[in-house]
Amino acid sequence: MSAVAEPVSRAAFLKGAAGAALAAAAAPALAGPASAAPAGAGAPGADRPLHDLEITEAARLLRTGRVTAVELAQAVLERSAEVEGRVLTYALEYDADLVLAQARRADRLLRRGRYLGPLHGVPIGLKDIIFTKGIPTEGGSALYRGFRPDFDATCVTRLLEAGAVVVGKTHTIELASGDPAPTNNPWDLQRQPGGSSSGSASGAAAGQFLAGIGTDTRGSIRGPSSNCGLTGYRTTYGMVSKHGVFPLSYTIDNVGPLARSALDAAILVDVMGGHDPQDPTSRPVERYALARALRASEGRRPLRGLRVGVPAPGDYFRGVPSDDQLAAFDEAAAVLASLGATVVSVRTSTLPEPFTTLASMTTPIVNSEVAAFQYDNWVERAEAFTAPYRNQVNNGNVLPASAYVQAQRARSLWNEQFLAMFEDVDVFLHPEDDVAPYKDAERNPARPRPSSGSKRSPWSLTGSPSIAVPTGLSSAERMPLSMLVNAAPGDDELALRVVHAFQQVTDHHRLRPQL
Repeated sequence: MSAVAEPVSRAAFLKGAAGAALAAAAAPALAGPASAAPAGAGAPGADRPLHDLEITEAARLLRTGRVTAVELAQAVLERSAEVEGRVLTYALEYDADLVLAQARRADRLLRRGRYLGPLHGVPIGLKDIIFTKGIPTEGGSALYRGFRPDFDATCVTRLLEAGAVVVGKTHTIELASGDPAPTNNPWDLQRQPGGSSSGSASGAAAGQFLAGIGTDTRGSIRGPSSNCGLTGYRTTYGMVSKHGVFPLSYTIDNVGPLARSALDAAILVDVMGGHDPQDPTSRPVERYALARALRASEGRRPLRGLRVGVPAPGDYFRGVPSDDQLAAFDEAAAVLASLGATVVSVRTSTLPEPFTTLASMTTPIVNSEVAAFQYDNWVERAEAFTAPYRNQVNNGNVLPASAYVQAQRARSLWNEQFLAMFEDVDVFLHPEDDVAPYKDAERNPARPRPSSGSKRSPWSLTGSPSIAVPTGLSSAERMPLSMLVNAAPGDDELALRVVHAFQQVTDHHRLRPQL
């Protein structure tokens, strides 16, 4: 049933000011990495806690009455009481009573036979640059402290209409590009989860909700997902409306999920996606089309006939990954071949003159666009920004318009050349560089390699679907390893199909940190 009943109350599901949620209940921070345990592939909920479930598993239990939405909400709230003081997922202290009120409403609808879809009663976390009506949306910035939007972001409206239970607002790097968030990586509390969707990643990995919603400009969904063992999905540009989200770069920004599987990620985009008159860059999305396509693709050799590109030896996208990362990537490619795919070696195109690095092309675009958005605040209240964000806005303001135009022209030229690879392959995958870095920079091993963000940026510039996919754990640190699966703009179904097929025969995405 698709009818939406009983509009969701706009009473705040969060309480007032910023603070660490339930810090008094927290144990001291761990000194070393967490152990890992597979979430299990048996009957949902039979052999593991509810907070470890994938969305599809929780939906099955909820719809059949084996678990109530209140029980599921209680499970994630109890998990937060256990781990929040160590992980620091939430930007604002949440109100458990109001979370449970949403869950009770979901149960009432189910008792009346009104099922709103696979997100009905499912706990979700929101990055704190996504507007929530009447609820603080501060973006990790002093400038917006106490800011309460008078409307919900379009993606929030659609999640609520689909019956999701919004658990809270999660930490972000300042406005997606400033000072780091205080959040810790649940796999090793001495390491970073990455940014800027830091809390959405840590919370989903730690079991504080079943999936997080974040944003991605140069890798802010995919980076934290890679670091925390999640499936992070940057969609084709415009599939999910950006209306009601603090912008960083309006020609690159993307809203998307940090989830536990490709199918979960597809369901979230199926719900949030679609044209929005408030966002002229948004595009039509058929409701639940991605999830249906993934289920229809299942079979003994689901990738038969699909051409999967991998970077040739010495190619930029092969990079200088750790031995573990490279071994896991090569093994993943072999798994895809066993599922029917043809693996093709690809040498990618070079950048156009005068740009020598992706950063030199991307930075003028991002800085100019964030400066345009923040110009009045930069003039009147620049001191409210932290130094990194203030410097970025300042750089954008002093950048000649010709530099921005030149970068956008080069972007168009390079996109055309770069995307030509998809004449020969259907998807292109490559390894990430290394595991999540330590917060203490001096503990990070010196290794001559390009930053991981520089491998994620090309897919942001082209507007392509790009998905972070867990591929295992490192041998020494026991930290998540990951690869990116990418496709031409509009070919989201192909990229998701590859990830879904891989996850049907592997358990890497089911590993959870044992806090």
